[in-house]
Amino acid sequence: MKKSLELLIFLISYLTFSQSEVKFNLASSLILVPNIGIELPINEKISYQLDTTASFWDSVDGSPYQFVQIFNELRFYTNPSKRDFFIGPHIGYGMFTVRNPKFLTDIVDTAYKEEGSYQSGRNTYYGLTVGKKFKLKNPRYGLELFLGFGSSQSNYKYYNGNEVRDFENDKAFSKSGEELPYKGGLMLTYKL
Repeated sequence: MKKSLELLIFLISYLTFSQSEVKFNLASSLILVPNIGIELPINEKISYQLDTTASFWDSVDGSPYQFVQIFNELRFYTNPSKRDFFIGPHIGYGMFTVRNPKFLTDIVDTAYKEEGSYQSGRNTYYGLTVGKKFKLKNPRYGLELFLGFGSSQSNYKYYNGNEVRDFENDKAFSKSGEELPYKGGLMLTYKL
């Protein structure tokens, strides 16, 4: 009985994870921001992906550039036999401590940002991911080109050194929402 139960568990595990893929974003690794993921098939046309991106260090000029993003995604493949083009909704969560680049604040922001100022807070993402997979000569390896875009909703506080600088209310969070692309790249995939 014990051996047949072990065999059943092995077969279920093998069938469940035989088409699973682990992924590493080659594009984000060039700027030392790791992005890893795992994709688990649900059926022929649908899969679930969990991926995370993180930066744990400051930018080159010493400004804060720490963030973590985690995305849950449901993917729909248009051609299940090839599993190449996909589209799917995602929802994500993130935390950040960043300083907006000067070139961006010169273009977008109207409020004066003091030298050394930064924002720290949380955000959520709701949107779509589209992409295409490419097979390589080795059947276990592949490439995946993708772009995720949608709504990013942020709650944050503005800091200048040790002083909290929230312009309207010291205890309240500032809020912002944008519609923009916020994830993408070229993933190296490996089938387990």
